[in-house]
Amino acid sequence: MDIIKLTARQRTGSGKSYTRKARVAGWVPAIYYGHNMQPKTIEISAAEFTTLVRQKKTRHLFELQGLREDNGESVAIIKEIQRDIIDRKKFLHIDFQHVAMNEKVTVQVLIELVGLPPIGVKESAGVLQHSAKTIKIECLPANIPEKINVDVSKLDIGDSIHIRDIIVENAVIKDSPDEVVAVVIMPTSEEVKAPEAAAATAEGAAPAAGATPASPGAPGAAASGADGAKAASPAKAGEAGKDAKAGGKDKDAKKK
Repeated sequence: MDIIKLTARQRTGSGKSYTRKARVAGWVPAIYYGHNMQPKTIEISAAEFTTLVRQKKTRHLFELQGLREDNGESVAIIKEIQRDIIDRKKFLHIDFQHVAMNEKVTVQVLIELVGLPPIGVKESAGVLQHSAKTIKIECLPANIPEKINVDVSKLDIGDSIHIRDIIVENAVIKDSPDEVVAVVIMPTSEEVKAPEAAAATAEGAAPAAGATPASPGAPGAAASGADGAKAASPAKAGEAGKDAKAGGKDKDAKKK
């Protein structure tokens, strides 16, 4: 792995006020520490570091230019990056760990899948899951790989690749050998049923539309009911007439 040069300098102040001004001036607060050395509060070029993040080179070795150790080396790896909660492109603080080129270090290396799409995806409509994105290894700094390629082209439905299937030259893998890196699975039942449900909904809509003609029947029923009411009304009128005549006879009887 190449060693990337990164502009750095010793911090001349401390506190939130100083770090806020440093960020405005284009510097990111950081700390540089290591075995048998006193931690140093430093700051690095924000523009250079942003470019490295965009190029996905934060797992490389860095030579912190402007900082010199007794042996003339200031090589480090990044152990932690703190970002702003809202603006993820804004870096608040970075931890650099010094590495000696003759001492082994433990680092996380990016896993990149190659041979896409796998057989199970291309021929059987399977779904590829990339579970482990990085792998932890121990090796000398000069032997740290930029990334580890994992070929998934031959994975069929149900096939998987584990950590134990990966070999990294000149390094010892520290992750569990049973950890899954990539696997091809069948689509979930929800994904299969979704098109069927859509089709069923479309078919179910037809009977609903066909049921519409039945609705005029309701007004028809109401109309027939109204006609029945009209037919009954003459009878009621006749009964009312009889009552009126009876009432008249009673009045005549009283007068006599």
